[in-house]
Amino acid sequence: MSRPSTVPSLHREHERGDGMLRMHCNENPYGPPPGVIASVTKELEGRCATYPDSDATALRERLAEHLSVTADMVAVGNGADELVLLISLASAGPGETVVATETTFPGYVTSAAVAGATVRTVPLADNRVPAAGLAKALADDVRLVFVCNPHNPTGTLLAPDAVEEIISAAERVGATPVFDEAYMEFAGSGFDHAMDAVRAGRRLLVIRTFSKAWGLASLRAGYAVGPADLIAGIQDVRRALPFNMNRLAQQAALAALDSKDHIAEVRERTAGERERLCRGLARLGVGFVPSVTNFVMVKTPGDSARFASRLADEHGILVRDLTLFGHPGHIRVTVGTSEDTDRFCGALSKLLASPGSHAARGHGLGAARDKVAVPTLDAVAPEDLFNGYVGAHVVFALSRLGVWQRLSERPECTLDSLTAASGADPTGLMAMLRVTALLGYVELRPGDTPTVTLTSSGRDLVRLRGFFTWGVGGYRDVLGGLSGLALGTSVFEGDIDRDGAMVAVGSGEVGRELMLPVEEEVLTTVDFGTVADLGCGDATRLLRLCGGNVARRGTGIEINKAACGQASERVAEAGLADRIEIVHGDILGFTDRTFPGIDLVSSFLMMHDLFDATGDPVGVMRTLRRVFPDAKRFLIADTVAQEWEAHQGPLPVFSVGFELVHAFMDTPIMNRTTYENAFAGAGLRVERREPLGAPSTWLWLLSTE
Repeated sequence: MSRPSTVPSLHREHERGDGMLRMHCNENPYGPPPGVIASVTKELEGRCATYPDSDATALRERLAEHLSVTADMVAVGNGADELVLLISLASAGPGETVVATETTFPGYVTSAAVAGATVRTVPLADNRVPAAGLAKALADDVRLVFVCNPHNPTGTLLAPDAVEEIISAAERVGATPVFDEAYMEFAGSGFDHAMDAVRAGRRLLVIRTFSKAWGLASLRAGYAVGPADLIAGIQDVRRALPFNMNRLAQQAALAALDSKDHIAEVRERTAGERERLCRGLARLGVGFVPSVTNFVMVKTPGDSARFASRLADEHGILVRDLTLFGHPGHIRVTVGTSEDTDRFCGALSKLLASPGSHAARGHGLGAARDKVAVPTLDAVAPEDLFNGYVGAHVVFALSRLGVWQRLSERPECTLDSLTAASGADPTGLMAMLRVTALLGYVELRPGDTPTVTLTSSGRDLVRLRGFFTWGVGGYRDVLGGLSGLALGTSVFEGDIDRDGAMVAVGSGEVGRELMLPVEEEVLTTVDFGTVADLGCGDATRLLRLCGGNVARRGTGIEINKAACGQASERVAEAGLADRIEIVHGDILGFTDRTFPGIDLVSSFLMMHDLFDATGDPVGVMRTLRRVFPDAKRFLIADTVAQEWEAHQGPLPVFSVGFELVHAFMDTPIMNRTTYENAFAGAGLRVERREPLGAPSTWLWLLSTE
């Protein structure tokens, strides 16, 4: 068995000099309850040379009283971290499986690996622990399922029915759910659903700690609560280290439990300052995930590791880069005092390209206010503007009902056939079709059997329907919430977000109708035997490029683990697993790995994300050349900023919406010159440049020769 990875970098790197603001370890800035330090000092002075009670009897009995359980239901340890390891060693081993969520506290996976168990991970759902996903992952081989609740590092909390769903699913297969509730005191006693289940005799374990809300992080004191037989198993493993919890930690925890009002006071102060921190982030246009804990997960402008380093080096503020946790592009920020919040927000504002938006680094509509001169074009009549708004929603609705697809397949359809095919109410469907007739896209012929026919404008609209799926379906909430986003009362990816599924569907529709013919024509001129696709998604492009050529091999690289799983399944179903490899990872994070022997590297509609991640487009292209040392050509497609200064005539479809939402998504959109300068800076020659269907979208064929 290979040695499991360790995580020393989480804590060792920031024991730096005075003046550094520690907002990286979720420490309690208010310290322990009154009297704790005096009690520990007295214990140290009187019993420094005496071993502690190896069973921590007094503390376990006091915790049992505090929690309304019996002492044989409580185990203590050198922090919650040690208890995670002890539970893994006690309950899982070779041939058995431990389930955990992806992108969370890495100690679960590390401890399971030390125990020799296999780890099965489940992706988060909207930054939350996926109760249904965890329940589905449980099988007869599963011994433990670790549930971080409240979740670290997103700060989200499971609802009572979700906790019950996990417990019930574990009971059905004989697994033990372990609820790591290190941050539960910040959420409040009203969320003691797992602890109540323990008291009711259910088979689960709950871990809590004195490090966070109690303010005893330096002394390392944690505890686990559960059925007596499970606790006995933990105790048996713990006896290999009989004095695992030192005398001072035991005494401090005992003294802390005598302060009945301490937790409520810390919770109230933390909640107030957390709200203040989030308001500051919103005013700066910085995305974050609403939290119930003493930390907030914050979306960084650009590379999160570089941003965290700049906060430390330039402003003396330590935050946690979440790349190791599986959340690249995010940092975790501890909720401190009001002075801490002011210092952090002040530093953040200085690091941003402008007080309002990181997107201002780019071009187009989201650029800095003095960067782009936009002409005043002929006015769109108010009635056209309003009717276009209504029409866009009707176009999207008819797409979801399959009406456009059916009309494109048959020159003339009866209303009855459209009603039957869509499953829609005939009155409502007819109302929408009348709107499209008034807008000129269909012709309605009344009679005993009403018929619907696409007009020539309607046939053009059908080819463009993906833009409506993208905009109305994918960004409806963002566009409807622009005022709140501008005021900072709403936050993108916080209380307002896009519908990623609809964005993907719309992009796919646009790709099939407008982009694929151009891509196929360009590729007829390229001779290649091996291809890599960056951001391969579900492997659709790789399957298309390799499926019809038995000699061709492919590699897909995708940062999203769930997408990798889907891609691998599709490749296997197509019988191409021997010729197509799917690699999970961040292409910019391959510092030691290269992919020799690749002839062609493709990247479709993701290069702006890579440019944004580092802020160095030339560096990105040089990295790609290093990672693919034998590549002869690169096929790059992306949407760039419109050249609004020179624009005349009607506005194109898509561009205004694309640039507007990306401004509020805090993602810079670069112009074509930036791309081509990046290509040239990396020694790549533009062999072909073709418009790629969507406005201001280009396909570049680049040569390394």
